[in-house]
Amino acid sequence: MKCYLFIDNFRGFANTYIPISNVNFFVGENSTGKTSVLALLKLLSGPRFFFQTELADQEVSLGPFSDMVSAHSEDKTFFRVGVVLQRESEQKKEQGVGMGWLCTFLQQEGMPVLFSYTLCRGSEMLFLRFEGNHVHFRKETYPTSHSADEILKTLLPQWIDEHCGTSGTYDTITLPAEFPGRLPLMAAMSVITQSPFREENATKHDAPAVPLLNVVMLPEVIWIAPIRTKPRRTYDEPSLSFSPEGGHTPYVIRKMLGSKAEAKKFHAFMKHVGKASGLFQDVRIKNFGKGATAPFEVDVVLDGKGLSLSTVGYGVSQSLPVLVEILARGPGTWLAIQQPEVHLHPRAQAALGEVLFEMAARYSQVFLVETHSDFTIDRFRMNYRTERADKPEGQVLFFERREKHNVVTSLPISASGDFPTDQPQRYRDFFVKEEMRLLGI
Repeated sequence: MKCYLFIDNFRGFANTYIPISNVNFFVGENSTGKTSVLALLKLLSGPRFFFQTELADQEVSLGPFSDMVSAHSEDKTFFRVGVVLQRESEQKKEQGVGMGWLCTFLQQEGMPVLFSYTLCRGSEMLFLRFEGNHVHFRKETYPTSHSADEILKTLLPQWIDEHCGTSGTYDTITLPAEFPGRLPLMAAMSVITQSPFREENATKHDAPAVPLLNVVMLPEVIWIAPIRTKPRRTYDEPSLSFSPEGGHTPYVIRKMLGSKAEAKKFHAFMKHVGKASGLFQDVRIKNFGKGATAPFEVDVVLDGKGLSLSTVGYGVSQSLPVLVEILARGPGTWLAIQQPEVHLHPRAQAALGEVLFEMAARYSQVFLVETHSDFTIDRFRMNYRTERADKPEGQVLFFERREKHNVVTSLPISASGDFPTDQPQRYRDFFVKEEMRLLGI
């Protein structure tokens, strides 16, 4: 997978390109933009943004426009976000098909509203501009498809220039005066394209005809909050919808254990992780009756005995929602996890790094992990030194504050588990200084 996030004039970031790998560790001091980038990736994923064009949902909110635009910017009238990607299946083709888009947001009644939007998929591009009840648009078709690298290096700078001005030849759609509000992005694209974004004279090198939704959307990001729900003695609701705090986790466990195939997978995973982390030997359900509405208890097995989740260490209850969510989600799932090491002993933090490596390698899951744990990152890196062939791409994204701006540096992890030698000066300064103080140097 090849993916980049572009942000400009957004929460301290200026003209910033952030690569997204299979496993990404967001590392840095507080207030350097880690959570903001994580939240933005969450809000740009899935269908909600394209159908409602809102930078907020039930799980994540970035606040009003004034909270999103960079506080130290000289021009606080706009901010921009964009995505460029190329999927693995398409990278293998001789003529790689890249996809990318750029949005410019302005302020309206205190909230961000979409003003300009540019989309490219392969050989075709669509330009949109929203002004009141008018939607201005232009389509362009090129002889061959653009790769992700071409979009990133050549097209995206051109799009930025066009978004900065009002030039260009556009056609216009005028909405009825009684139309309620602004036309959602997906609705505007559907009206203009009338098809899966493909012309009749497309060549064999052009992008394949696929639904427009698959073209523009990032995979939906599963959001796991930094503080998980306090465990209860028993659970008795018939079902519970997903919650970032893991309130639904006991019901997911019960459902998985209700299937022989899933139960086998669940117990194998939990026994392996439990042994590596020292957290438990296994996890099981104790039912107090029959049927979907019967109350039940989540038990953690320690020294061969089942103990209620509510009576064991807090680290177990905080880590279990993370582990279960990773296990329950399918191949290719994107998961944003904040501080998974909360309340965990260093041994358990290290075991988590092994879990991330294994699930990314075996099931191509993508992890966006905000963490302060060197133990997790170091164990993840150690897994590269094994002889296995299916090693995921991993990196540390180091966030720091420089001259009133947030800066992100990618530190790719090599095939031998090493970091590049040209690391930012501040990356290890803190740890080295603390170690020297401990040694009295």
